[in-house]
Amino acid sequence: MLTEDLANKFNAIKTIASSSFQDVIQKSTSLDNYLLDSMSNSVTSYLDAWLVNHPVIYWLVNHPVISLLSILITVILIVRLLVTIYRAIANMIDRMWLWILQSPLSLLKFLFGWEVKSKTVSPNTTITNYEVTNNPEQLQEIMTRLDKIQQQQQQILQDIAELKRQSPIINPKQIKLAAPQVISKQ
Repeated sequence: MLTEDLANKFNAIKTIASSSFQDVIQKSTSLDNYLLDSMSNSVTSYLDAWLVNHPVIYWLVNHPVISLLSILITVILIVRLLVTIYRAIANMIDRMWLWILQSPLSLLKFLFGWEVKSKTVSPNTTITNYEVTNNPEQLQEIMTRLDKIQQQQQQILQDIAELKRQSPIINPKQIKLAAPQVISKQ
């Protein structure tokens, strides 16, 4: 009997605790729903008011495909800009390191009077096929070829002048073309 009384009392306490626990859960759920609803309403009303004041963004929100394409293009342009900036900075750092590494040599050249030899062509040399030559035979051969070319040029100019003097002006109506003859295979 004692155990049964104890079990009954324990069951009563258990039912009271579970019902009060269910009430607390229900109240907290309703409180959570109330808080979520009020927060979502306030955020929604603020967002709606902001979108009304910014019609371009409102239009983009209502056209998601166009806005995704716009965002994609914007991201591509920004990435391209960042890559360009990165390359410019890397190039500047490379130049700075080259200057730092070359500065001791420049200082020694300045202190001891060393000069860089110029790469200009002296007046006694000729350039053929982008090569510098001082060979007299090669120079003579080049001069011979130039003389031949000049003679040919003069001959061509004389021929043109002679053709201009000899040929009268021909009208297209004066020219009669013969009919083409067909050659038969026998």
